[in-house]
Amino acid sequence: MLSPLTLEISTCQITFTMSVSFVAGSSPLSVAVSDFNGDSQQDLAVANQGGNVSILLGYGNGSFGTQTMFPTGSSPFSVAVGDFNGDNQTDLAVANFGSNNVGVLLGYGNGSFGTLTMFPTGIAPNSVAVGDFNGDNHMDLAVANFASSSMGVLLGYGNGSFAAQMTYPAGSSPTSVTVGDFNGDNRLDLVVTNRDSSNVGVSLGYGNGSFAAQMTYSTGSTPYSVAVGDLNNDNKTDLAVANSGSFNMGVLLGYGNGSFAAPMTYLTGSDLYSIAVTDFHGD
Repeated sequence: MLSPLTLEISTCQITFTMSVSFVAGSSPLSVAVSDFNGDSQQDLAVANQGGNVSILLGYGNGSFGTQTMFPTGSSPFSVAVGDFNGDNQTDLAVANFGSNNVGVLLGYGNGSFGTLTMFPTGIAPNSVAVGDFNGDNHMDLAVANFASSSMGVLLGYGNGSFAAQMTYPAGSSPTSVTVGDFNGDNRLDLVVTNRDSSNVGVSLGYGNGSFAAQMTYSTGSTPYSVAVGDLNNDNKTDLAVANSGSFNMGVLLGYGNGSFAAPMTYLTGSDLYSIAVTDFHGD
């Protein structure tokens, strides 16, 4: 019998039960959580590199139904959720690494989705994030373009379609993009992991859909993923970075003005490609 997984945080020990596996498509790379069928239970959307996204509807007890697949573009590397057409149903945005676009699937609210619509990005989009970047109450998209070393912003029209990408320089080979307010001005900012530069780039938003040039902060080796949250309870947004090449997690505490302290690192296992922030022990 397998032992439970144990996570040590400060002096608090947190124990997880054994993992339970659910079948997805070929080479699943990314997962997003939302309620796709309006039953107030959390469901899963999984981006499968084989060219589709799997929807697994949740039963509310930690288990999920059999997957339903919907086609995407080529080699989807990332999936994110949002309401892109204002119908109060959850839609999907997928970064299609192999076809240089983002694919949008509008949700019907019953766990199924409409026909894929694709919008051009830079070369090899590796990650997609959702937020309202220009204050018009329509969801917009931010994309990390791996092979063109850029960040793309596609402003939403609120009807499920998006404007042409606006491009901003990033570091070398950006792999992940995440949204947060890093300077407390109630405007959304962006942070990307620049894999081959071994840093994260922070671009402060002006609130009109445009962004300042990125400020970079060193991380460990080969950062692949970044998550945001208040990690020291000072009401300022901090960064947690998965450093695949140095087998550690880096924590960069935010000063609340858009800048960050040098990273504190914590050892992890090997092949660290993704990271998430939440409260695991209810404090």
